[in-house]
Amino acid sequence: MKVLGPMQDTGKTQLRLLATSHAVNHIYQLMTPVVLPELTREYGDANAGLFLLTFVLSYSLLPAVSGYLSRYFGRRNLLTVGFVTTALSFLAVGLTDNVVFLSVLFFVAGFGGSFYHPFGSPILAETYPTTRGRTLGLHQTGGAIGSFVGPFVTGILVLGFGWRNAFMLLAVPGLLVAAALWFSVSPERTSDKNVRQDKRRIRIADLKTYGPAMILITAAFIYVFGLRGTDDFANQYFTLGRGIEIAEASILFSMLKVAGLFSAPICGRLSDTFGRKTVLIVLVVVESISLFAITVSPTLLLAIPCVIFGFASFGLLAVGEALLADITPEKQRATIFGINNTVSFSSSIFLVPILFGLAPIYGFSAGFILLSAVMPLSIPLLLMVKAKRSQRS
Repeated sequence: MKVLGPMQDTGKTQLRLLATSHAVNHIYQLMTPVVLPELTREYGDANAGLFLLTFVLSYSLLPAVSGYLSRYFGRRNLLTVGFVTTALSFLAVGLTDNVVFLSVLFFVAGFGGSFYHPFGSPILAETYPTTRGRTLGLHQTGGAIGSFVGPFVTGILVLGFGWRNAFMLLAVPGLLVAAALWFSVSPERTSDKNVRQDKRRIRIADLKTYGPAMILITAAFIYVFGLRGTDDFANQYFTLGRGIEIAEASILFSMLKVAGLFSAPICGRLSDTFGRKTVLIVLVVVESISLFAITVSPTLLLAIPCVIFGFASFGLLAVGEALLADITPEKQRATIFGINNTVSFSSSIFLVPILFGLAPIYGFSAGFILLSAVMPLSIPLLLMVKAKRSQRS
């Protein structure tokens, strides 16, 4: 027991630090969508869409590359560089009004943001193998805090100081987190044998091993449509589709995230008890129904389906990651999680033009209705995943 105590304390410290880092990453992920109405007013629809798209492209497509690069440069180095890159890019965004330069800066900011997700969850999955669902749920709570607080704080700062100053002020937390990660996360030390093993490529012969992970990644790609769609389009929907002021719209945006403060650990713990697949399927149904309810609810009651949607969407993230960790060999976990995040975030690349394109023709609700109908298509894929019984303490 005397030996386990310090190990447990180290794990808890690591969980707190990574949950905080996750929160800041989500603040940065949502800053551009939150200020999109302001960018639209200043630069027009085309340029505002370009800024969002460049950020989404790099943030979405590069996690798989980040996960692979960790084999050569180490998790601590990449985590630190990622936060510094995003923070400095957003700082520079506040200092320029050139469209081309802004597009480059948003791309670089997304590039930095892509470095977090391939590492945070795998580190904790290795640290807490017997309570993986609950632990990754708590980690997901960190992301939910950032997703909840970020839009609200960003909206208030934009209202009080303008969007440029808001970006510059919000660069500070990223630099602080980068310093904490650098001094708190130990460099990886592996023998030459382990290095060779970690660098082994996934071969065709390994399809039996990695097939379930690929099926789950495909299912997750579908059931996160609602989350990605609301991340990119909710503030446009609330302000332009519903006629709500940006500060109030930012509060409603936060309502989409507030339930993640408690839903991820609750759903993660339920999945430890009742099985990952069962909980995932229930959450997909709840997420789909609540997204549709957002489009038909009166403004006065709009917060209710927003909160329910947030409960389901953050629960899905936590339980999905726990199941992926269960069925993925540890030596390839960072790479598989990177692929999962690239596939998951890549939906924003085509959802942005679809949602923005449907709005002027069919109305602002059409895109969300379409997504609510598509998400349940992930359920047959979830049923196909051959999951191992999760480890229990």
